[in-house]
Amino acid sequence: MLIIPVNTDAPIYHWPWMTLVLIGVNCVTFFLTGQGEHQTGWLLQFGHGLHPLEWVSFNFLHFGWLHLIGNMVFLWGFGIVVEGKLGWWRFLLVFLSIGVLGGLLIQTVMLGSELPPNSGGGGASLIIYGLLAICVVWAPKNEMDVLVFIGYRLLSVEVTILTFGVWYVALQVLSAWWNDFSMGSAMGHLIGALWGFGIGLALLTLRWVDCENWDLIAVWKGTYGRPTGLQNWNESILVSHSPNLSGTEELSAPVKPKKKKATFRPSIYLTSQPKRRLPKGTSPPPDGDAQTTGASPRTMSESAMSPATLTVLDRMRELLRAGKPQAALTEYRKRLRVVDHWPLDADDLQSLADGLFKLKVWDEAIPLLEEFVKRFPTRADAARIKLATLWCDVQTRPRAALKLLDQVELEDLPETIRSHVAQIRQKATGMIDDDTFELDGKTW
Repeated sequence: MLIIPVNTDAPIYHWPWMTLVLIGVNCVTFFLTGQGEHQTGWLLQFGHGLHPLEWVSFNFLHFGWLHLIGNMVFLWGFGIVVEGKLGWWRFLLVFLSIGVLGGLLIQTVMLGSELPPNSGGGGASLIIYGLLAICVVWAPKNEMDVLVFIGYRLLSVEVTILTFGVWYVALQVLSAWWNDFSMGSAMGHLIGALWGFGIGLALLTLRWVDCENWDLIAVWKGTYGRPTGLQNWNESILVSHSPNLSGTEELSAPVKPKKKKATFRPSIYLTSQPKRRLPKGTSPPPDGDAQTTGASPRTMSESAMSPATLTVLDRMRELLRAGKPQAALTEYRKRLRVVDHWPLDADDLQSLADGLFKLKVWDEAIPLLEEFVKRFPTRADAARIKLATLWCDVQTRPRAALKLLDQVELEDLPETIRSHVAQIRQKATGMIDDDTFELDGKTW
């Protein structure tokens, strides 16, 4: 049986491009070393002293296609989680640190061993097991989509990262025990996992990584999923805190933190918004204010949907309630590949956009906020303020932000939100005074 990680719903905040770069470097090295046959200067030698350069080089040496492909698939599966939380340069430091520390420990343990000169090891699997251990520390309750090969059958299942990590580490412990814990692949994997576990705990303790209280320590204490104290945006008005502007009731009372998993699927496989075409002979849908709800659980617009589309809609709402807006967005986009035109209702679109906004997934949130402002202008003041904030701070569009804020009715809003709007205006005006180059885009 073979288990391969493909995707994850763990929260990521950085595009994993360094993971792709490292995969490319490993592939180039594979060809430079003649598919692993030219090992001089690359192999981590056993029993012949300490060689610091080998502590780096051996991680990029692979012996054959299966060795390379297997490691790169797992590097992708775990790299998207670790780099997604750290960013590219911190991820690169962690990647190299695990490899260097692993190489140092192995060569130190093997000092004095009487082995032939060409005895040694290579491959990225030591680092990969380190990344697996970090994932277990940072996102144990999050799930991974894995492909399971049982004979000639292929299954796609979801397992928690904790379950996945325990399973693979247990296999290595069993393999190491079977070989009397001699230095081999299994021991190398366990050494990598040991260093990764330590580094993951250290970065978590130093608060250099944000696990949104879903880390292994929180799970151990039974406090996972509880609010981390950053829920009230009005304590510090920043673009990274989401003002809850969905209605006057919520504006006049403190926002009650919702219990949610900080989990969502990285939409790295869907980089562009699918085109939406209206069927011939139909007109654009009316403003969301005109939509009505009957006595049935379904709205009038939902009653015309196919059963498959309704199933996706229910799944999206379930994911949004669980705090997984990116997973909901992925489900929506997958369905758009089948259904050319499926505009979300106002409430669903607002929930999706707000969820992405709160998780600081700006590239995904901005198009949805723009769509909401365009389709539902009479109830879009909250979206306008959020969108103006992002246009000013993220997309460098101060003039467009000011035009958008001119459409906001401030009279009925509380003082805290009017103050927030004033700050956006002040910053946008300052950017214009500094002759900031402004990108083109929608202004409404």
